[in-house]
Amino acid sequence: MAALVFPAAPAVGDVYPANPGTSGVTQYKWDGAKWNVVSSMVSLGVANQGAFNGYQWPATSGTAGQQLTVDGANGLSWEVPAAPTFQILELLEAIDGTSLSYTLVETGTTTPFSPSPSSNIVVFLGGVPQIPTAAYSVSTNTITFTAPPPVGATFYAVSNIVP
Repeated sequence: MAALVFPAAPAVGDVYPANPGTSGVTQYKWDGAKWNVVSSMVSLGVANQGAFNGYQWPATSGTAGQQLTVDGANGLSWEVPAAPTFQILELLEAIDGTSLSYTLVETGTTTPFSPSPSSNIVVFLGGVPQIPTAAYSVSTNTITFTAPPPVGATFYAVSNIVP
């Protein structure tokens, strides 16, 4: 990350950088003694926000439950966000007390399931949440425990299905 180099002799009210042009860039304002962070607020009701960062702002406000969404052409619109979808998982093989690796499947099926990314999973063994890497690892649709789960231990896992 490059260091910020502020102007050597700023006048009161000077802003740096003058026009960052990039979302997420912090802007500062000189008050005569020090540089202060400029609060970044965007109001859809202000006329000069008609084309901020290349976006064309919607003419109306969204309603409760909607979020501002961008399409591939920098068009913004108010949309109801897609609800996350969760998949409950079980093991294809029975826990035998000696095996370390098992196949993850969608509950009630034999359909293998691969969390994406592999860390997108919460695992419960005997009703107790397991600590990733310390208790298990996941590669594609295979979970490998660091120690064999005890015979008869219950298993289930939850994974968010990323659209």
